[in-house]
Parts: sequence; C-alpha cells; structure tokens
Amino acid sequence: MIRIQYRVLIFWMLMLVGCRAPSKSTPTVSKIAKQDPKTEPLRLVAWFPEIIRAKPASGRVLLFLSRSSGGEPRLKMSWFEPEPVFAIDVNEMRAGEYVTFLPSRFKSPDALAFPEPLGRLKPGTYFAQVLFDQDVTRRDFNQGPGNLYSRPVTVELAGERGGTYDLVMDQVVQESRYEDTEWVKFVKIRSRLLSEFHGRDVFLQAAVLLPHGYANESERRYPAVYKIPGFGGRHDSLLGFASGKSTEWEEWSTGKNPFRGVEVLLDPDVPLGHSVFANSANNGPVGDALVTELIPEVEKRFRLVTEARGRFVSGHSSGGWSSLWLQVAYPEFFGGCWSTAPDPVDFRAYQTVDLYEDHNGHWTRDGYPRPVARTRYNTRLTMIQFNHMEYVLGYGGQLDSFDAVFSPKGTNGLPRPVMNKLTGAIDRHVVDYWKRYDIRLVLETQWATLGPKLRGKLHILGGAWDTFYLEPALEHLKAFLDTKDHGGTVEILPGDHGSFMTDGVRARIWKEMAESFAR
Repeated sequence: MIRIQYRVLIFWMLMLVGCRAPSKSTPTVSKIAKQDPKTEPLRLVAWFPEIIRAKPASGRVLLFLSRSSGGEPRLKMSWFEPEPVFAIDVNEMRAGEYVTFLPSRFKSPDALAFPEPLGRLKPGTYFAQVLFDQDVTRRDFNQGPGNLYSRPVTVELAGERGGTYDLVMDQVVQESRYEDTEWVKFVKIRSRLLSEFHGRDVFLQAAVLLPHGYANESERRYPAVYKIPGFGGRHDSLLGFASGKSTEWEEWSTGKNPFRGVEVLLDPDVPLGHSVFANSANNGPVGDALVTELIPEVEKRFRLVTEARGRFVSGHSSGGWSSLWLQVAYPEFFGGCWSTAPDPVDFRAYQTVDLYEDHNGHWTRDGYPRPVARTRYNTRLTMIQFNHMEYVLGYGGQLDSFDAVFSPKGTNGLPRPVMNKLTGAIDRHVVDYWKRYDIRLVLETQWATLGPKLRGKLHILGGAWDTFYLEPALEHLKAFLDTKDHGGTVEILPGDHGSFMTDGVRARIWKEMAESFAR
C-alpha cells in the first residue's frame, strides 16, 4: 500500500493503484464514482478514516459476501452453510489507505479465498462487508475489541466485472461488559502465570450461578461444579440461562434441583481458539492457572468447599474434552467428572482420521474427501472444506484450536499444524507430540498411577451417531476402561451430538453429582 497525500489532484490515478489518504475531516461515506457493473472491472475497496483510528495497525482484512438480505455478512459464517469470504493480510495499515479486493488477487491455489476465487462466484446481487481483524486477545474476530468493520453494501457481481464499491470501516467492536444480577455473579482476575507466559496482561473469567437460598445461609459452604462451554461458548451464556424459562432453570431457581451447590461457568476463550484448560506450548499454563489462581479465588468469594469432594467438573463437546482432561490431569484436585460428547479422546479416531496410521487428513486411502460432520445419514461438511475455511478466516477456528493445544510452537511463533491446511498432509513429528494429549493413551500408559486416584470419578456419555464423528474415539476409550475397575461409567446413547442430552439425562447428571457429594 502507498500513502498518497494529494488526493484531489490525482484522484483517478489513485483509483488505478488502489490507495488514497483522506483528511481527518473526510466523512465516512462513499466518495467513489459508481460505475456500470456489467462493463467495469470488479473492485471492492476497504479503508478506515483517521477519526476512527489514528494509529497504523496490522492484521487481516476479511471480505464477507452473502446472497441473503438482512443481518450482517460478517455474522453469517457457519460451518454447515458457509458464505464466501476473502482475506488480505496488511502490515502497518494507515488511515485512508486502500486495501483493494480484485479478482486477480485470488486466483492462485494458496489464495485466501473460500470457497473459490472471487471471479468465479455465481453472478448476481450480493451483500458485502469488510472487517479488519487486528485484535490479539479474542478468538472471535466479531468480538475482538478495537476491530473495525464496515456497514453492509449491496454489490453486483458478474465474474471479473462488477464495478467499484467503497467499504468504509467506520464501526468499532467494543469491549464486552458484564454486570452482576441477583443470580449470576462475574469474576475476573489477572493471571500471573499466563501474563508472564505471554508477556502481557492476561485475565481469567467465570460466571457464578448462585443456588436457591444462598443469601439466607451465610454459614453454609457449598460444593461447586465447574462447567466448560463447547467451542464458541463463553461464560456470559449463564445470563441467558438465568433469564430463561427452561425446566432446568425452574428447578434451579426454586431449589428443586438435587444438587445444592454453585455452578461456575468458565470462559475457555483464548486468541488461538478454545483453551480446553490444558497446559500447552502455545496457550501457556492454562490448566495450572485455573486450579491455582481462579478456582481458589472463586472458592474464597462464594463460600465453597475447598476440598476435592466438593469440586466437580463438567462440559459438553470441547467442554466435554476439557472436563475429562482436567479430571485426568488433576486427579486429586477434582472429585468427579461428567463429560458429554467430548472432542476426540483417542487420536486413532480424530473424527474420521487415524493420526497414527493415515498420511493425509483430507482424503481417504481410496481418494474420497473425508467427512467431518454429518446428519444421521448424510455428510454435511468435509475436512478439506473445514480446513480451507479456517485457512482464510485466520487463527481461532476449531481445528486451529486443536493445533494450539496439542502441537509444539513453530519457528514462526505459531502452532505447528498436525496437517497441512491446503494439502492435508499429516506431520508425523507433530503427531508424536500430540500423544501427550491422547486421553485414552495417557490413561492406558499411566493407569497404575492414575487408576486409584480416578476411581468412581469418570462419567462419560456420547451419542451413537455423533454429528462430528466423535463416538468412534469414545468407543476406543470405553473398550479400555471396560477392562478396568474404575467405578465410573462410559455410555453411548441413541442420538447425535446434542440430542442424546435429554431432560432425563441432565436430571440424572445432577442427581449423580448430589449423591457423590453426599457420600
């Protein structure tokens, strides 16, 4: 990009090179002359005014396109119905400088274009929006404080044609703020361990759901269940639960829930994805920070039992893997784990890939695309689609999260990927590193030590036709634990990733927690 000072005199020259620098008083409205979309080359021009941000910034500029009206294209990215997205990395971008999305920029096989080059999109009317992801503290670019984005603009695409469109990034993502309610209290502390690891202030957060009668029992000490949301979930979702009308909330708020304790919803969000609260070379000592910094603070503030018998851990999906890992990694700190639909607990079944035997994660040995999500009967998403989408969006996706937790740090300072996002080739050296996070393998090789500490603490459930093919790994874990007298349960129930979690199953989990504490 080039910074041009004399915009008025050489406006049309700047239109050719794709840069300009408006003054501080430049209004945040289009100044580009509209052209005939049927005859003129397609140009989508993104920039931000100085009044919005005066300092240069580096990051990734994302262009989102959607065929559907209503809402913002940046908020419509979906695993199962993804919209087109394109990206350009920038360094020290200044106010007024142009980043221009041209079809010619996205033709190479490694272009940041999903699902296909810009010039190959089906002709017609689209809604376009750009976002400048420069934040380094959040996984989700839509939640990154200080990220800039434009309002949606209607564009007409016709292959390489379409005319010029001005996308002014004059909107700013604000920091999330949380306020306590009668039932939900928020906790945020600076983590010394994580701050020292990353060289910047890092905070741990949680939301605490108080039990019925808490205010009237000032001498009582309560057990706590530490819950971890699945991928994309945050601790603030407790606000929605506590303001809803579900049967589970009605039982909690009236004291009918058999578990007379506190629920603590943890925030797993880290810049590289979902932390799963496992110490890692890339995310840092997240698990140690949880058990030595955050949990002691929560126990002090909310009159909790400070022994393993009063600490339970639970979660679903990525939260299911997190809860199981925490119980295994800190077997004497937690008194019981209820893990549901956990992410792969055996890397012989990393969804549909056997990391120890397969050489490519995108293609089967017969040359077919590997499925990664399904309905009960049909494929909904393939591994190559999933990896390609994350390749364009940047770090923070589900597969990237696995690399961030399980992989060593690469020479570029980023996690070494277990598989190449463009070719699918599996890195055997990275797979060897991953073995320390293969829960079934860890249990099998360390059972003599772990077995006695975990007796009666493992309660794991999954669906028989899991949406993300997670049940094969769970079957491997079950086959191992069935040979051991571990005093827990591993069950595979009828249903997909979520439907096996019926009201009856949820009620049973609460009852088992209450009985465990009573013992």
